[in-house]
Amino acid sequence: MSRHRLALRLLAAFTGLAVLLAAACGGGSEPGDRFSRAVTLGEGDIFPAIANHTLETGENRLSLTLIDRNDEPVLDAGVHLAFFDLNGADPVLKSEADARFIPVELSFVDEQSGGEKRSAGSGGVYVATVSFDRTGRWGVEVTVTRDGDRLEPLPFQFDVLEETPEPDIGDPAPPSRQLTAKDVDDISEIDSSFPPRPQMHDIAIADALKKRKPLVIAFATPAFCESRTCGPVMDAVMDPLYEKYKQEALFIHIEPYELKELREGTGQLPVAATDEWGLQTEPWLFVVDAQGKIAGKFEGVTAADEVEAVLRRVMGSP
Repeated sequence: MSRHRLALRLLAAFTGLAVLLAAACGGGSEPGDRFSRAVTLGEGDIFPAIANHTLETGENRLSLTLIDRNDEPVLDAGVHLAFFDLNGADPVLKSEADARFIPVELSFVDEQSGGEKRSAGSGGVYVATVSFDRTGRWGVEVTVTRDGDRLEPLPFQFDVLEETPEPDIGDPAPPSRQLTAKDVDDISEIDSSFPPRPQMHDIAIADALKKRKPLVIAFATPAFCESRTCGPVMDAVMDPLYEKYKQEALFIHIEPYELKELREGTGQLPVAATDEWGLQTEPWLFVVDAQGKIAGKFEGVTAADEVEAVLRRVMGSP
């Protein structure tokens, strides 16, 4: 499989909702059977997939990818989402939302070529905010519009958990004491960026929390990210926000895995901070307020203005 095609597949399932139960296309017209017919990738013209690793009760930033029958990403659609509670005898419509498309130019740092950034094609996710008021089985109907044509709704099912492994909004940020630039002989030991970002490796989270300033924390591995989205998130989100707000907030980059093992090909060993934050995918971005509470969390492909809005709010800026 080509690197471009592999990147597209990984983008579609780089976090792969662990409790995704069935996808459906078409089905009967009665409410009770609209989510009943399971299909496989390739049967329809477009296949949707939830990119969140898990979803929980309360508010969620839901990310969705669309892939066509040729395994190519659908990057030009209008997407409307209708969410149904499936825990009773019949589906109950609970909410609807139009999804926003966030594009990404997939890339990675090729350490074998001296740190050159390699393109891995184009991708993107459709993002909407949704709240779930109970755990259990839920469904979403994805209505896609392309070139003025509205396609038949694409319904599929998933589970909503009581809580997700990572910190929730309002939770205290784990006071991790990750390695910083002063703890290593070479910054490349803790940063696979090229060029490296020493300005984001000068303080441990535990010490940053004591400064009572907002934090923006990125768990990302530009050279080893399977979805090829870590580097783009660092380039398009962390770097510009750092340049704009480095006087008002602290910015921290953490490689989620031990780089020595990754470079030697001996395994993917999480660093302590990854376990302490309960992370099972990458990249992740967190905004922490001056009181040390999680104010925003973003999994996977993210737009700078999403993070900036939360950061400005915790800074008290209009």
